[in-house]
This record gives sequence, structure tokens and C-alpha cells, in this order.
Amino acid sequence: MEVEVRELEIADYDLFENIKTALYRLWKFKLVVVLMTLVGLLLSLIYISIVGVKVNYQSTATIYSMVYGSYEDSSDGVKVMNTYASLLGSSNVCERAATYLQDTGVTASTLRGMVSGRAIYLSGASTDSKSYGYKLTLVTTSGTPDYVVEISNAMAKAFVDEINDLMGRQTLQVVDTATTAGSYKTINVPLIVALFGVGAFALSC
Repeated sequence: MEVEVRELEIADYDLFENIKTALYRLWKFKLVVVLMTLVGLLLSLIYISIVGVKVNYQSTATIYSMVYGSYEDSSDGVKVMNTYASLLGSSNVCERAATYLQDTGVTASTLRGMVSGRAIYLSGASTDSKSYGYKLTLVTTSGTPDYVVEISNAMAKAFVDEINDLMGRQTLQVVDTATTAGSYKTINVPLIVALFGVGAFALSC
């Protein structure tokens, strides 16, 4: 028992000595530590200036399969809207949407480009019958707030109209239309600064 107590005392002493040595080293080289940390912060600002802080704007519209009084038709709609989610970027859908957006000047070609670049997409869609989404969220992202809400609503309506025409009945509905556009920065500035600062501090120790 006395041996175990002695071993614990030695271990505690060694830990204390290691901490004291580390603190002494930091104090001894405090100027180097401070300078390296400042260099890290400076590099973070250079990185941010090169990459650039951009603001993206995003809006969403929600699509459901809803046929009042017919569960079977609603279920069929769920299957079709998941199976044919890839039609979002088709000429038919984008040209329909462009006609709804004719007052904005947004063309079908622009919409197709946004879909192919994932600036417009359907969230929640799946081709696996075991994981069908019972609602699809159409998401639109743009570097400018101009017409983001209008594009979401137009593309959602165009997709719904195309699928309903395909099925021969009014099964899909845009239940929650886009009303506002949220915004977010493409990079987290405080996090980048903190990471560079901590990294430089760690290297200097």
C-alpha cells in the first residue's frame, strides 16, 4: 500500500514538473510565441482576402403529393415525384419556369445552368423506394438576392405542373411557397482566424 501511495506521489510530482517546465518554456520564448501567433493571424487575413468572403442567398419551396380523399393517388404521387426528380433540369421544366419568370428576364438556359451547378436542386428525393421523400424541398441559392424567391416558386410550380401532366391528374402541390431569402457567408471568418492563430501558436511551442 505504501508503495502505491509513493508511486502516486511520484507521478503527481512528475506531472507538476512537466507543467512547470512547459510554462517556463513558454515564458522564456514568449516573444517568439507572440510573433508566431501574430504571423498566423496575418496569414489568416491574407487567406481570407485571397479566397474572399461572399454572401449567398437561399430560398426554399416545399412540394407535397396530396390528393384529398385518395391515399392511393397520393402514394402514387410520392413514387413519381421521387422517381422523376431528375426532370427538374429538363428543358420542359426550365422553359415552363422561364415563362413564369418572363418579367424578370431569367431564361430557361440560365435555369438549366443553375440546376446543373446545384444552385437549384430538390432536397429529400430518392430513387430507392424504401427511402422515398414524402415531401421535396426545392432549394435555390444565388450570389445575389435578385429573384431568388421568384425562381424558387417558378421552378417548384414548373416541376409540379410537369409531373402532374405526366401523371394525367393533379397530384402534386406546392404547399409552402418561398417568401423570403436567407443569407449566409461562404466561409466562417472567426473560425479561419482562430484556426490559423492556434496552429501558429502550437508550432511555436
